Order: sequence, then C-alpha cells, then structure tokens
Amino acid sequence: MTMERVDASLLRRNVQLAYLDLTAEEATRRWGEPESTWDDLGPWNTFVFRLSNGTLAGLAREVENAPMPGYFLVAADEVTGTPEGVDTAAALSAFLSEAELEESRVLERGSG
Repeated sequence: MTMERVDASLLRRNVQLAYLDLTAEEATRRWGEPESTWDDLGPWNTFVFRLSNGTLAGLAREVENAPMPGYFLVAADEVTGTPEGVDTAAALSAFLSEAELEESRVLERGSG
C-alpha cells in the first residue's frame, strides 16, 4: 500500500520533519490542487496524506510569504492528529519512499 491523499483537516497539530526541495508546480502535477488552510501567518497551500504505516504527513507552503522555495513536511499520528508518538526519522523515510522522492530533496531536517 502507498500513501493516499486525505482531507487536510485531519492534520491538526504536527511535528516538522523537513524542508523539501519541491516546487508548487511539481506538487500540483503529482497530487492535484492543494487545499487552502489557515493559521496565524495566513493562508497555506497544503497536501495531506495517510502513509502506509498510518502516519499522517502533510506538505505545506505559505501562499504569500514563503521564506524560500519548497515545502515544509510535517507529520502527526493518524488517530490523534497530534505529533505525540510519531517517529520522525521513520515518518520522513516513509514519506520520501512512498512519494518516490530522493533523500537529496531534503534541504533541512526538522527539529522534531
């Protein structure tokens, strides 16, 4: 089983796994149009997936003030929608594998 796209509302709180070298055009070509989500910083283009191990993984990019090209990769537990219990190294590895992205696309690893 590979990852499947799910509703962004399932991913409530999360832990940052990495910052990825991934353009908006490539993300849209691979997974369709992003969902729009909002936080205190404003609107985000968001893609959320359920990985084969049940972890929720999300790609998020600020719409208006992105600090650099690319997407934040975040994760949460599928049941709780929170970061508690997420093995960050395993989640990053699983996402890269299931998305068929090379390790070299990781520009920066998260603090989680």
